[in-house]
Amino acid sequence: MEYTLAELLPMVESLSRKYTRNESTSISYETAQQLMEAVIYCIEEAEHPSADLPVSVLSATDAYALGYEAVLRKTKQTAERYNALMERFSSYGNQAYEETIAQGFPAFFRWYDPLFAPQEHILTLDYPLLRPLEALCGIDRITAYLECIETEQRFLRCFSEEFVRSTLSKHHPQWEELFLNLPYHVLKKLLCLLLLDFHEEKERFNPMDYENLRTKLNGLSKAALQERLTALLRRFLSQYFPKDTAMEAYLGYAVGDIAAELWLGLEKDCLPDIV
Repeated sequence: MEYTLAELLPMVESLSRKYTRNESTSISYETAQQLMEAVIYCIEEAEHPSADLPVSVLSATDAYALGYEAVLRKTKQTAERYNALMERFSSYGNQAYEETIAQGFPAFFRWYDPLFAPQEHILTLDYPLLRPLEALCGIDRITAYLECIETEQRFLRCFSEEFVRSTLSKHHPQWEELFLNLPYHVLKKLLCLLLLDFHEEKERFNPMDYENLRTKLNGLSKAALQERLTALLRRFLSQYFPKDTAMEAYLGYAVGDIAAELWLGLEKDCLPDIV
């Protein structure tokens, strides 16, 4: 539900008094804009499907109060999920992964301001995900980002650390210093193993493996290859993550790019440089 500016201004004025600790109601244009965004953000949180009441029956003030409580609740729940994640988190030696998750997230929970700036997520979130999150902000973006990391960690724990590190080092010798998504490259290697009917880890392909891979890929269009890889992924997930819909949705973002890479590698006769 949309509220008029007249309905929103009283909440902005109330926040401005809190912001200046009742010393003044005069604030800069930038601060006023920030507080208006805070009000709108909380109201949108009240409109979330998980909200307890339909916003259409609420005044702007009540919708804001409900949304603010939702922001506080989500922040607490996300912090609890983060603490649980860190009990088993591994960055596998990648600096961006380590710095973003192990160092950045504590800073977010320390500095996040749900009252005056709930729309700010503070962190640059340098470690790249497979799923785009640009449409989200504030605690919503942090929560969604954390959900992606939880999914990544579940996937990576399917493999030995030696396999993960070997796969990444094949991609680039300085992979520890690069801003790259770890599951993307592990998934690419996994799908190639499945294409070759290997059902155990193999850190390095030999010339015969690459020749067999060329045979498997030969004659497939890019679209057909993507369909084949999707089917292999689903078969793998049905065995190891039978009811994990989040896993299929997240890894599915990578399949199209992986298919394009392999198809190009076949066309340019450079598969050993791709996988």
